[in-house]
Amino acid sequence: MHPEWPLILFTFFLCVAGGTFGAQGVLTVMGKGRSTQLPSLVTALAALAVGGAAVFLHLQHWERIFNGFGHITSGITLELIGCVVFAVALALYFLMMRRSEEGAAPVWCGIMAVAVGLALPAVTGMSYLMPALPSWDSPLLVAFYLTNTVFMGGMVSLILTGLTKSEGSRGIGVRLALVGGLLQAAVVLVYAFVVNGSADLYSADISYYFDPTLPDVAMVDPPSLMQSILAGSQAVPFWIGVIVVGIAAALALLWPIRRLEGTTLAVVAGIALACTVVGSLSWRVILYVVALNVFALY
Repeated sequence: MHPEWPLILFTFFLCVAGGTFGAQGVLTVMGKGRSTQLPSLVTALAALAVGGAAVFLHLQHWERIFNGFGHITSGITLELIGCVVFAVALALYFLMMRRSEEGAAPVWCGIMAVAVGLALPAVTGMSYLMPALPSWDSPLLVAFYLTNTVFMGGMVSLILTGLTKSEGSRGIGVRLALVGGLLQAAVVLVYAFVVNGSADLYSADISYYFDPTLPDVAMVDPPSLMQSILAGSQAVPFWIGVIVVGIAAALALLWPIRRLEGTTLAVVAGIALACTVVGSLSWRVILYVVALNVFALY
């Protein structure tokens, strides 16, 4: 399947939104990050808006999206509900923050932010689980979105900590990014090996078939496609883009970040986030490349 950039950007920015809001929620629960509250809300709202706008670009007739809302359990309906609930949670956090005499949202708002921040990417991931695409039909897809959310949320928190010179927030941001990065590395590696061994899912005794929408395109060889991640056409973007740059380099930058402050902290954290972005987008593109549809095998 060709990469659908509108959907890639949609899931990416929703993970940024959820991670930023969730990281701020952790700071709130810990009694930290008062100065990063408003920047975090603005960043999360902006990411939600960009992601929401990107998903419409996927549709040739975007107005027909409303037909899908008639089914409450459809993927697009669940995504809409998740985005609306997330926006309401952002507004509620902002109102409680402004209402507080200390200028800080209460602890329950922090718990809400963490829950909603993780729920949004989880719901989005579940909307892409479908038997017709075995490489996507796995809880590892949801796990990737969740770990990617924590990873990028920690990075964004570090940038905002440096820009606002927030006291006591740096250590929490480093720990969030470290945990998210290590978990993402584990999930992505397991996911890659699972896809590599999934060629048997496409085994069927069919002498010939073709995609009626692409009659001039040759048949796809499932084993060569599924095994392209570890040692094939997708090996370079996977090992270099996803693993080395997207995870290892970003995690390595957390070591000097632990001792940095102010603008320097924001700059180095920004570089680490850029590395994370490369890995996040690369893995999403790879998942599209190996998303072989099984409709012709039934």
